[in-house]
Amino acid sequence: MKKLNVLKAIVDLLWIFSMPIVIIIIGISIAVFFVDLGDLNIKMNSINFTNDTLLSKILLSVSALNYLLIITALYFFRKVLHLFIRVKIFEETVIIYFKKTGNLLAISGIISLLISFTSKIYFDHKVSLEFGLNQHLVIICLGLFFLTLSEIFKIAKNTKQENDLTI
Repeated sequence: MKKLNVLKAIVDLLWIFSMPIVIIIIGISIAVFFVDLGDLNIKMNSINFTNDTLLSKILLSVSALNYLLIITALYFFRKVLHLFIRVKIFEETVIIYFKKTGNLLAISGIISLLISFTSKIYFDHKVSLEFGLNQHLVIICLGLFFLTLSEIFKIAKNTKQENDLTI
């Protein structure tokens, strides 16, 4: 139980530190269409957004909003940890929160992969295929892991209900 409390504290700390950034990101996503990006040196997820074209502004806004998907997934994970601490492990809400977290992370990983691919083509004018472990694949795998956990907890909940009915 001590490890769970440490994990909850770390996730809560990440949540607290990300809240001011959320407000800044929402402001930047709107303001980017009214500001010349050539004057600013914006770098997000190892992508330099220095062109002042519409595609560059759209990529920056989508990248910023993609960050909000990860923050929302963190919110649902906080909810799961809160239920775990209260020893409500096989609740229907835990399954729902795991599924939401998994879907958000998988979508976020796919979006960030598409942004990375598009920016390589648009900014660097090259198409390259790299093998190895990168942050986009890790986020997608994490999303699929949470979706798998959702299914496992659904099976465990049904098994627990069957065992409770057995004399």
